[in-house]
Amino acid sequence: MISQLALGGAVSLVNFVIHAVMSALIMVWTRHTAAATDELHFVTRLIALLLVTVAVLSAAHLLEILLWAGLYDFAGFSVPAGISLFEIAFENYAALGYGDVVPPLHLRLLGPMTALNGLLLIGWSVFILFDVMRMAEIEIGRIDRQG
Repeated sequence: MISQLALGGAVSLVNFVIHAVMSALIMVWTRHTAAATDELHFVTRLIALLLVTVAVLSAAHLLEILLWAGLYDFAGFSVPAGISLFEIAFENYAALGYGDVVPPLHLRLLGPMTALNGLLLIGWSVFILFDVMRMAEIEIGRIDRQG
């Protein structure tokens, strides 16, 4: 149990770092996108900002799921033919838990740890999306009042 918690905690920590870096990149890239779309209509600018944000967040989530799949492989998690460890990690990360694979007793905490990590990071992503929309509304509204 302790080894599962240690390994899962380490992957979670790395995933938090990935999400923090991607969050910082989103702030930089959305500022560049906002500047590059100054002359466009509000809706067009917002769409551009959200597309940049969602693309970066999607890449972050896929990388984080890949790390979980790597941990599953490292820990010796076996799956039936036709199912990949990435699929199992994705199911757990999104808290779907189809139940098509039941891990051995010595690995049973990895699924719930993946789900907890995924839920935290998905919530973080939702906050970022709302923050980008709020920032766009404030910034674009300020420009509209000046112009």
